[in-house]
Amino acid sequence: MRLTDNASVAKSEFEASYPQLSEKLLDRTLESLSKEDNLFIFPYDLLDSPDLEKEGKVLETVNNQIKTQNIIGFLGCGDERLSIHSRFANESDDYFLHYMLQKVLLLNLTSLDVGLSQEDSWYQLLVYLFPKYLQAALRKGFYKEYQRFFYNDSNVKGTIEVAQHIKQNVPFIGKVAYSTREFSYDNALMQLIRHTIVFIQHTVPNGRELLSSSPSIKENTAEIVRVTPSYQFLDRAKIIRENQNKPIRHAYYHEYRTLQRLCLMILRQEKHGLNQSNQKIHGLLFDVAWLWEEYLATLLGKDFEHPQNKAGKGAISVFSDRTRSVYPDFYSRQLGLVLDAKYKKLETTAKGIVREDLFQLISYTYLLEAKVAGLLFPSTEREVDNYIGKLAGYGGILKKWSLLIPQTADSYADFVHQIQANEASFQETIKTLNESEQTND
Repeated sequence: MRLTDNASVAKSEFEASYPQLSEKLLDRTLESLSKEDNLFIFPYDLLDSPDLEKEGKVLETVNNQIKTQNIIGFLGCGDERLSIHSRFANESDDYFLHYMLQKVLLLNLTSLDVGLSQEDSWYQLLVYLFPKYLQAALRKGFYKEYQRFFYNDSNVKGTIEVAQHIKQNVPFIGKVAYSTREFSYDNALMQLIRHTIVFIQHTVPNGRELLSSSPSIKENTAEIVRVTPSYQFLDRAKIIRENQNKPIRHAYYHEYRTLQRLCLMILRQEKHGLNQSNQKIHGLLFDVAWLWEEYLATLLGKDFEHPQNKAGKGAISVFSDRTRSVYPDFYSRQLGLVLDAKYKKLETTAKGIVREDLFQLISYTYLLEAKVAGLLFPSTEREVDNYIGKLAGYGGILKKWSLLIPQTADSYADFVHQIQANEASFQETIKTLNESEQTND
């Protein structure tokens, strides 16, 4: 059964195909899945991610139909495997998902492995996440913990190791065998990260390109190498076991705990189910609506504010006493524009937007006294530039625009060439909005 985002299938058909997943997955929230099951959910696992809708569901039951939301990815439970694809993907490749991830994660990759199985393709995306999660962890500084070090010299400052001393220093030659406990960066977790870097560089296609795709990624990689001088390739199995048996639990190092999970998944090459577990749901999920918004941020650039709810940045006050705020996706007071990202199918009719989206857009328009407000969405058949209406009052214009997603690319390079041309057209449309005459009524 092939599922895509924002689609539906008969509940009876789904339950017949996926009895275990139906029992453990239907109508559960992302927050519940993240806490109780072995799922890697991007970007929920990043502490500095925006305040996403944790009550969102992967699959929801509505009138005997199973509806997919803005969540795509790979899920498994026991022997069952379920892939939820982007609606812009073809039968074998999802160029648009790869492209958005590369843009949002600042990965400068010029090629893409094609012809992979579904599980191998999801595993490839898992590897893409490593630089971002490494960067998030390193913002807390290098992880350090007590390590026991063994010495044999005349500067005794710890616990004397009697057996080792007798073995090495009889007859007495002026040295003493002893050990100390010291804070060190060269520990099991940092070694795990080092082993993951080496694995990606030498085993994963495009791995070297991935870890050198930006100056910051190269610097982060070099720093991990620098602080792990005791690295030995043959220690990989031991390091994996140590990290499996000793997960990071300190709340301050939350980002390192997530990175530890990611490294273990990559090193164990969990492409076949992303974790063979018969008890819990496991897999990899992406919030593609968040990804769409962040991708648009790379296109709109510095001319627009991009508020972040969780960080409290860019808020717009609703009341004069500032007791309540809202967070438009993008706005520019200078240009008189406010834009809302929607990962929805909005190309059918000019005014075909739901009541909640309309009221949200109206409120943003009045609060910012914007000249033009609009919805930004991806389309498949044509580039959309639809007039919704002119507001009563001061006369703000409501519209909706789309970015056309190529559907007939012969290769990933061809897809990139096509979508970059569409991006240029989209950026030019947004740039000239405040210059165009507002003549529609």
